[in-house]
Amino acid sequence: MHIIEIVIWVIGILWAIVQGVNIREKTRNEQATEHTFETHAFLIVVSVIIIPVLDLSPFHLLWMLPASFALSLASVIFPLKLLWLPASLYGSLWYIGTRNPALALYRNGDYDESIEAFKKAIQKNPNSRENQFYLAMAYDKVGNHDKAIEHFKECIRLKPDDEKVYCNLGLTYKDSGDLTNAAESFSKSIQVKPGYARAIWNLGKTYIELQDFDKAMEQHTALQAVDRVNADELYSAITTAKRIEPVN
Repeated sequence: MHIIEIVIWVIGILWAIVQGVNIREKTRNEQATEHTFETHAFLIVVSVIIIPVLDLSPFHLLWMLPASFALSLASVIFPLKLLWLPASLYGSLWYIGTRNPALALYRNGDYDESIEAFKKAIQKNPNSRENQFYLAMAYDKVGNHDKAIEHFKECIRLKPDDEKVYCNLGLTYKDSGDLTNAAESFSKSIQVKPGYARAIWNLGKTYIELQDFDKAMEQHTALQAVDRVNADELYSAITTAKRIEPVN
């Protein structure tokens, strides 16, 4: 193969690996599979493999890779559903080690059981940020805010730059009535990821509850740049709260 053909083939291999990793991450996070997604990844691998096996020019990948995407979408049609079996078998190679029974319990709404399962998992691997995060979320679901805060802080210790953890910590503080720490957590979330709409919205709402309407308006202005719909809702909440503000 010429250099350009080799480059195209290597790119195809790398793309196949990326799709496999995507399957693994999707399964890890959602505890579910998607047949069309698996089929797409499987067809990419097949395309890459048959190039050297059949001694084809890698330039064929220029139409084979887009065709694999089209076929994966079309696989919902009955005859093409036959592709789901080999695709699932291929996908299962990427599922190894991703199964998290505690997370499955959490996603099913079995929060008390998931708490016990996460605690056992953390005993085996205390540095699992994923288990710490979802244990905090499960505690929050059952109303144990102190424990939720404790494990969110452990997540932050393990990874100090995750805006979602700071935002969820802020929500837990807010639910527990600690508006000052809630505002600090939302602010930290925005500091980690400027323009993070969820944190900006919640910080604005927190400032409304603190009756600091000037700072709430600052968040409205920031939110306008990233989420106009929620920015309008925040503005409405601010103006409504100001009208019913108690007179000193």
